[in-house]
Amino acid sequence: MKMLRSLATTIHKRMNDNGVAAPSVDVIAYSLNIISNTISIVLFSLMIGLLTGEPGRTGLLLVVFATIRFLTGGYHLKSGWLCIVVSTIAMSVLPHIRMNDEWTIVLTAAAMASVLIFAPSNYDKYARISPKYYPLLKIISTFLVAINFFVVYDLLAIAFIVQAVLLPFKEKENERG
Repeated sequence: MKMLRSLATTIHKRMNDNGVAAPSVDVIAYSLNIISNTISIVLFSLMIGLLTGEPGRTGLLLVVFATIRFLTGGYHLKSGWLCIVVSTIAMSVLPHIRMNDEWTIVLTAAAMASVLIFAPSNYDKYARISPKYYPLLKIISTFLVAINFFVVYDLLAIAFIVQAVLLPFKEKENERG
């Protein structure tokens, strides 16, 4: 974290030196932390996917999960390192799970119900999207999940249900990491 803070301070100073209205060092450090966590999860997961013979499913899971997560929000872990570890484990294990069409439909239906009821969740703590767009996010995310009733792809159902499980949990203000 010290290295990111130092980099944020350097970026802040350079922006100011070049006449750009720089965000605070804290905002830059927070942004760099999110970027480094995301890159770490993607790289570690893809390396493990390559080693375990599932690079394609791992890559697709990362894209689908990131998309549904962006649209629906959800619970965030308190620590960036914990997020990297838990997310990497999940994104590395889940591509290896196979389900028949019946289970795929059941999990898709459960995920869709959760999205309809709870999405977007915890957006007020992590996103800068106006609440007036929340109904649109709910419609888009519900439509995205519903596509799997036609595609019937087990990996999509897995991504959707894992995200759906994270939606009902509400964070308290003092839980933010």
